[in-house]
Amino acid sequence: MTLSYSHGREFIEQVRPILERRDTEAFVRHLDQFWPPNALRGLLQCGHQDAAYAALAGLALVGSMEHCPFIAGLLHDDDGLTADLAEHALWCIWFRAGGPEPNQQVALAVRLISRGELDAAHECIARVLATHPSFAEAYHQMALVHFLRGDYVQAISFCQATLLLNAWHFGAVALMGHCYASSAQFEQACAAYQRALQLHPRLQGVRQAIHQIRAAACPNSVNTFTKF
Repeated sequence: MTLSYSHGREFIEQVRPILERRDTEAFVRHLDQFWPPNALRGLLQCGHQDAAYAALAGLALVGSMEHCPFIAGLLHDDDGLTADLAEHALWCIWFRAGGPEPNQQVALAVRLISRGELDAAHECIARVLATHPSFAEAYHQMALVHFLRGDYVQAISFCQATLLLNAWHFGAVALMGHCYASSAQFEQACAAYQRALQLHPRLQGVRQAIHQIRAAACPNSVNTFTKF
C-alpha cells in the first residue's frame, strides 16, 4: 500500500530531529512504536523525497526480505541518492536475514575473507549453512570464498543457490560474471553482467567489465553497450 504525501510529511516531521541527532536507537524505537516496516514500504512512493530517504534508512534497520522487491525497484530511480540508499538497505537486510547467531557468523566470515583467511571463512560459513540452509547471504559469501580460491565452478554453483533464495541479489549475479570472465568464458560473462545491470543499473564496475571484454574481442569496433 502506497501512503500519501501528507503521510510522508508527517513522518519526516517526526523523525527529522532524531535523524539530525544521529540517534539510531531512538530512530528504531520510534519506528517500532509508530511506523512498522510495511508503513515504511508505503512511504517509498509517497512523493515526499525526504520521507522516502528516511524510510529507506529505516528499512535498512528494520526491514526484512519481504520488502526487497519494493526496495530493489528503487535501484532504477533517476535520483542517485535514492538508488544508493536502496542499495544500502538491501545489503543490510540480506546480512541480517539469517537470525542473530548466523548473522554474526557470516559477519565474522566477511572479516576473515578480508584478511585472506579463506579456510577459516569456509569453515565458518559451512557451519551456518548446515543449520540455516535458507540464509541466502551465506551462500553468496561461500561463493566469494570459492572465487578467491580460483574454484569458479563451485563459486557459480553457490551464486546460483543464492539467487534461488534471493532473486534480487545483484552481487551474486555480478560475481557469476567475474567467475566466467576469469575462466575466459566471455560470452557467459557478458550475459551475467548484463543481468546484473538489469537488477542494478548503477554498477559502474560491471559496465566497465563489459566494455573491457568487448574492446578486447573487437578492438576496432564501436562500443555497443552504452545503453547500460
